[in-house]
Amino acid sequence: MVRRSSFAIVASVIALAGCGGGTASGPSTYTPPTTTGPYVYVTDGGTSVLQIPQTEVGNVSPASVISGSNTGLQSATGIARDSAGTIYVANEAQNQILVFPAAQAGNVTPSRQISGSATGLNGPSGIAIDAAGRLMVANQSGNSVTIYASGASGNTAPAVTIAGAATGLNGPTDVVADASGDLYVTNFTGSITVYAPGASGNAAPTRTITGTATGLNGPAGLTLDSHLDIYVANANGNSITEYAAGANGNAAPAATISGTSTLLAAPQELVIGGAGQLIVTNFNVPGSSGFVTSYASGANGNVAPTATLLNFYGPIGISL
Repeated sequence: MVRRSSFAIVASVIALAGCGGGTASGPSTYTPPTTTGPYVYVTDGGTSVLQIPQTEVGNVSPASVISGSNTGLQSATGIARDSAGTIYVANEAQNQILVFPAAQAGNVTPSRQISGSATGLNGPSGIAIDAAGRLMVANQSGNSVTIYASGASGNTAPAVTIAGAATGLNGPTDVVADASGDLYVTNFTGSITVYAPGASGNAAPTRTITGTATGLNGPAGLTLDSHLDIYVANANGNSITEYAAGANGNAAPAATISGTSTLLAAPQELVIGGAGQLIVTNFNVPGSSGFVTSYASGANGNVAPTATLLNFYGPIGISL
């Protein structure tokens, strides 16, 4: 089983950072990128954040790298950016969220850090920023979603906590909100749970996608398109499944990207790029480094990626 953003994965990723003559700061060599933005931001090797042009192909040439002892990056998993370009990174094993100002690179110190017993962080995995600028965190070990006020720092309590038997949360790995405030969560045990705007406490989901017809198999990352279709990276199934807006229950996918031609290998997180393409991190454990693949808008079946990025140590989180 390839459990997305588990402590075991983080340990394996950091071990991989010592392979192939590189260092834990990222790929062993960098060359100046030949293209400009738009970019994606990827957590790699547990210890780096890479800024990569979306049009890159082949060996990755980051436009910038955040890495080094001052950064505090040790078990980096989920990543998110707000409207100002501020970068948020989940340090899973340390139960921390590290915050870096936009346009920072190198061995920089975080401008803010959310950590401490009051935060409720417990194995923070996927993270996202909602329309109000609040930070949302899926706590995989804590079976909870915690939401923090914009600008939160230090040992601060969450503004909202969703947790309890009624929630259906079971190994939550990623979280995203739509423009109306509905909250979508992937649960690694095999479900997607959706919560009403303002949900808090032991709140039951308004919808749950689960069952044998869904194709969910270790659902890790998720994202939404402009129509509110749901796209899920299945870490154990080596697949991407898409569900129609409003899907509920034992719903079959509207599309599935799966098969040897896809190159999917323990896919972790995914985003929709500026050209409508799906961009996916592949952890590819055990024994070798990961990679990032892109698929054309509307891709379905055993399709080859339109682009493949190589020379990672172990990519997990991805954000625009």
